[in-house]
Amino acid sequence: MNKLLFLLSLFLMLGACKNNTTSNFDNASYDKPEWLRSCNKKLQDAIVIDIFTPPVGSRIFAYANIAAYEVLIHKDTSYLSLSKQLNGLDSIPRPDEKSSYCYDLSALIAFCTVAKKMIYSEYEFVDFMKLYIEKAKNEINDSLLINNSVNYGEEVGKKILAWSQKDNFAKSRTYERYVLKEGPQYWKPTPPDYMDAIEPYWNTIRPIVLDSAAQFKSPPPAVFDSTRASVFYNLAKEVYDSSKVLTNEQLNFLSFWDDNCKVSRTEGHLKYFIKKTQPGGHWISIASKATKMQHYSSIKTAQVIVLTSIALMDGFISCWDEKFRSNLVRPITYINRYIDKEWSPPLQTPPFPEYTSGHSVISAAAATVLTKLISDNFAFTDSTEYEYSLTVRHFSSFNQAANEAAISRLYGGIHYREAVVNGAIQGRKVGNLILEEVITSK
Repeated sequence: MNKLLFLLSLFLMLGACKNNTTSNFDNASYDKPEWLRSCNKKLQDAIVIDIFTPPVGSRIFAYANIAAYEVLIHKDTSYLSLSKQLNGLDSIPRPDEKSSYCYDLSALIAFCTVAKKMIYSEYEFVDFMKLYIEKAKNEINDSLLINNSVNYGEEVGKKILAWSQKDNFAKSRTYERYVLKEGPQYWKPTPPDYMDAIEPYWNTIRPIVLDSAAQFKSPPPAVFDSTRASVFYNLAKEVYDSSKVLTNEQLNFLSFWDDNCKVSRTEGHLKYFIKKTQPGGHWISIASKATKMQHYSSIKTAQVIVLTSIALMDGFISCWDEKFRSNLVRPITYINRYIDKEWSPPLQTPPFPEYTSGHSVISAAAATVLTKLISDNFAFTDSTEYEYSLTVRHFSSFNQAANEAAISRLYGGIHYREAVVNGAIQGRKVGNLILEEVITSK
């Protein structure tokens, strides 16, 4: 009988060892912030390839980075979970105290678990995960720890995915086709492709932090008027006149900040889209570059990028709420009708209403967060667009970059000044709210 009890105890102990490890793995020393930056670059490329709309792209970045952040907080007890701080997000699975993990690997797995389910080219992230699992195996001689790390990352990723599925995104895909409003003051599809409105129901998506899409409602735009003495006519005339006298420098930076994933070209009977990053991806790239320049740890890198991504997602929700409320006509439609029927803007007009400017909102939101987390006078070189055959640009601060992105919309002929100015105000309010409401460190 004693022998039987001994064998049973031995069997149970061996079974426990399969799940637990007493490894003395040092997560502080094994710090891989470049892994998270690589995750975001991989996602940026996938979003470009799959041609997601800018609001949808911001959603993918936000959820994937939240998953990674929730894992990496276990490397440093001074960082706090986002659970109970974000709308609808309850407790996050915790690691088993009896097991050891490589949290950088777990964070990468959590990020990819979310990202691969939100894009079309899922195989890209399947191969990406395999590559980094092999890297970890080559550097960490502990197969049990690697398995624990992968399993924990998947567990957190699945939790974030389940949370994301309650934000009304799937239901918004089933809504009826958007019906144009009648009247010269309202948005109409614009040349050259006259595409349908992008994401007309985006204000039904659950925000991450905002209490509602309309929390930071902008003042109404100028009253539509076609008479030459009117405020509205002169706003349009400013856009028209500015396009006629653009300097080379202005042409450079309006192209640099175009970030329009729906730009098309037609050659004979062939139509194709020009691959470009999106506004959200552009600012994630800037945030990533800044963390690298500052030599931030994994968790500090995750903190910067996750708060930036949350600001971007909520910024798009806030902006799109105003776009389809005011539903304002684009400059090209107004100018062709009342000023010059042959005029076309320097940039191709994206397919959604004019007010407020999306670039202005999300750039101001992201710059507000980055300025607070890093520095007010952080000089950097932005090379995001270099791979798309554009030049690099140098900035003395995040706010300078945001201001240039905003005014590029006027010089590009796609926004009136009001949309730029009021959009930036709207974006700063979103950014400041994120910083006030989301506490990430003790």
